[in-house]
Amino acid sequence: MIDQKMVLAKSILSVYMEGNLKAEVFIDENKNFGARFYKDNVWITDEVYVGHNCFYAEDAAENYVLGVKHLHVRS
Repeated sequence: MIDQKMVLAKSILSVYMEGNLKAEVFIDENKNFGARFYKDNVWITDEVYVGHNCFYAEDAAENYVLGVKHLHVRS
């Protein structure tokens, strides 16, 4: 399960969209890459990938909008 907390994104690097899914790749104030996930234009969660590069975050974003990556949000 993942917690729902929005991370302060210093910069949005790229956006992936498919159907009603959207993911933004960002860099935070600590220079970590991450991905912000949306469904039906509603924010779901952010993930920060400490120790990984931008390609890792881009893969996560792309996999989400393609339906490969599934998010399990804590209710």
